[in-house]
Amino acid sequence: WWSVLFLVLAAPSVVAFSGSLSAQTLKLVKPYNARHETMCSAQSENKSNLMVRRTLLRSAAFCFALGPASGGLAGKVLAEEGDKKMTGLSNEELAKKVTFDVKDRQFMVTGDLTRSLYDESCTFTDEIDTYTLDKWIDGTSKLFRNDYSKMELDGPVAVTESEVKFRFKEQLMFNIPLLLPKVPLTGELTLKRGSNGLFTSYKEKWDQPVWQVLLSAKLF
Repeated sequence: WWSVLFLVLAAPSVVAFSGSLSAQTLKLVKPYNARHETMCSAQSENKSNLMVRRTLLRSAAFCFALGPASGGLAGKVLAEEGDKKMTGLSNEELAKKVTFDVKDRQFMVTGDLTRSLYDESCTFTDEIDTYTLDKWIDGTSKLFRNDYSKMELDGPVAVTESEVKFRFKEQLMFNIPLLLPKVPLTGELTLKRGSNGLFTSYKEKWDQPVWQVLLSAKLF
C-alpha cells in the first residue's frame, strides 16, 4: 500500500514536471523579445523545477518512512548498540577505521557505519536537516540505490584530538520507483570527537547550495 501511496503523492509532481518541459519547448519556438519578461520567465521555471524535485524527494522519504524495513543492513547496524565502544583509539587507528567505513562500507550511501565509533547521542546533520543516530542509519539505508550509488575519498582523512575531517565525492541514485533520480555531490564531512574520543557530531558541508544539487537531478 505504501507504493500506491507514493504514486499518488508523486503523480502531481510528474504532471507538473511534464508541463514545465512543454512550456520550455514553446519558449524555444516563440522567444520573448522583452528582456525583463524573459528573465522573469527563467526565474519562474527554476522555481517550478525546484518545487518538483523537492516534492519528489519528500514523497519518497515519506513513503519509505511508512514502508517495511529495508532488510538486514539497518538491523545489523542497529544491533551493534550494545557492543563495546571504541574509546582511546590513537589518531592512526581511528583514521584507518574511518577510511574502512568509506571505502569498504560506503557508509554515507549505505548507512553501514561502525557504530562503536559513535556516541549514542551523536547527531547527524546535512544541508537539509539533523537526525539521531538510529534515524540516520535507517533512513540512509533506505534512501539510495546501492547498485548505483557510491562514495569515495577526495583527499586524506585528517584526524586530530577534537575531530576527523575528509572531503568526499558521491554519485547518488535515490530509491524512488520509476523515477530513480541521479545526483552528483561533493563536499566535506566533519566528525567532532568527545572527551572519550567517540564521535558526538556528524556534519556534512556540500560544495553546492541545496537548490543547485536538487536541480542537477536527472530523472530515469
